[in-house]
Amino acid sequence: MPNNEPENPGNPLDNTPDPLLERDMLELKLRAELGMLDSYSSGDMPPELHQMFLQQVYDFEKNFAEGTIQTFAETLSLPAFSPWPEDGLPWEEGKAMVNQVLQCYRDQNVEVTFQFDYPPSIKYDFLTAILPGKPNYYGKVPEVPVVVFYEEFFPNHGADIEEKATKFMEAFFSRDAEAMKDVIWRDQISPEKGPYDGLLLIEYFEKWFATLSGFEKHDFSILETSYQWYDDYDDNEPATETVVDHPNFPAGMGYAEGMVGYIAQSLLQTEPIRKVGPFKLYFEWRDGHWGIIYPLFPGLSIPPER
Repeated sequence: MPNNEPENPGNPLDNTPDPLLERDMLELKLRAELGMLDSYSSGDMPPELHQMFLQQVYDFEKNFAEGTIQTFAETLSLPAFSPWPEDGLPWEEGKAMVNQVLQCYRDQNVEVTFQFDYPPSIKYDFLTAILPGKPNYYGKVPEVPVVVFYEEFFPNHGADIEEKATKFMEAFFSRDAEAMKDVIWRDQISPEKGPYDGLLLIEYFEKWFATLSGFEKHDFSILETSYQWYDDYDDNEPATETVVDHPNFPAGMGYAEGMVGYIAQSLLQTEPIRKVGPFKLYFEWRDGHWGIIYPLFPGLSIPPER
């Protein structure tokens, strides 16, 4: 007997969640309630995963806006950790203790990351005594893993400046002007000639690199980093509050200086270019980031002529 019913009639009473619809609804809520712009994701991300990610973003922003005060200890099932031994531990044993605690967080989809290296006792104290008492704006154990950075609570500005100075030096000796854009502010300034467009500096490096066939030898050493804030911010107590506790985190100025030497093969002259001397990279803190605003480098004319 022929069946005249449609092959897939659908069920108007089917309440199965539609991940595409839920994702779109979350995007609308993020824009309408929290003023966020469109979100972007890889085309390879399944809609279910994208929906969970957006839910995490929404929960975080909502909890933060409403002043949620639940701590990591209250929202996660953390065991009672033993205190760090008063007599200390060998480095390797300390690392093993830290890894055990990190695994406790990972088991609940929280990855705690340290951008720079610290003694195991510092890491252990943060994981067991400090982070559990901090507000957890992510809420309950998330479906999608979240990453918590130690430096969100204890900014390491000196290490950050050193890291960015190293990236600049490595980009210089790789003759990669594009990579320099990652650590140079668009607004550059010279004490002698005032402000100028950082693109002029990038163009200057590109033209200078084009006159070289490469560096025969090079070496550099960062000897000192320093920074200070423009206002009355007390940087002697960075551990008492997190970055999110400072929505108007103060602007500041810093520098990295050291010695550099290089031998570059020039395409414009027969003799190689030989330079040895001090360098100094001036930084400015803007929008939560350090960036170079004025580099001083042996053998180069900075700022470039307009």
